[in-house]
Amino acid sequence: MNEAAQRLQREAERIAAKHAMPEFYTRFRAALSLSRKLFFTSPVIVRLRKAVEPSLHDDLGHGLFHSARVSVETATLIFIELESSHLSPKHMKRLMLLGQVAGLLHDICRTEPNHAELGSAEAVRILERFPLSEREIRCIGAAIRNHEAFLVPLPCKPQWFQLISDCLYDADKFRWGPDTFTHTLWHMMSHQGLTVHQLIERFPWGMTGIFRIADTFRTNTGRQYGPEIIQTGVEIGKEIYRYLLQQYKEEPNGQ
Repeated sequence: MNEAAQRLQREAERIAAKHAMPEFYTRFRAALSLSRKLFFTSPVIVRLRKAVEPSLHDDLGHGLFHSARVSVETATLIFIELESSHLSPKHMKRLMLLGQVAGLLHDICRTEPNHAELGSAEAVRILERFPLSEREIRCIGAAIRNHEAFLVPLPCKPQWFQLISDCLYDADKFRWGPDTFTHTLWHMMSHQGLTVHQLIERFPWGMTGIFRIADTFRTNTGRQYGPEIIQTGVEIGKEIYRYLLQQYKEEPNGQ
């Protein structure tokens, strides 16, 4: 990331820190902690993380930082959605593991056109070397295929395929909240070589997509808590936009 983007990212983090944390992250703190423990201790996840990290380019803000957060929150959503079911702890942990695998791999082809479809095929290829059943690998591939925004997802069967697909989608779209303005935006700015003036010109258009995502969540938990996460990001974005206008609009080079 270039120096200008790094400077603006630090300012964005300062602005974001003034905003209250969305309820999802306080109400489900224990479930998030459980998922993080699995993420850092599961031999499958540890091995997969090392294997794919070189392929997770952060040029567009979708590197390991992004994928790790999606991975942890996919498994968290699975736990929340199934907490009142009669699943055994062993079965629950297995489904959470599959969600984390899907989260780590969902953007493996992020820089390619039709990245969800290509990423699904690449994930299946990678996972052939891991201790997962053919059925589990197909489930992960289907979830990755369905994670793109504003496209009609293909239905998944059986029901636990659908659950992992929906939880991956929602965890990925949670990133359209505060993460957009504390992480993703500045990596994209640096990668695309944008000046601050160019960023300011594109800012209102970018905000429209964030507004639209709030109505697309697929799980009960996502529909209940996702809109607040998005709205928190919107409020942070508005404040950053005002800051950019005040600080840079009159500067001739927008640097």
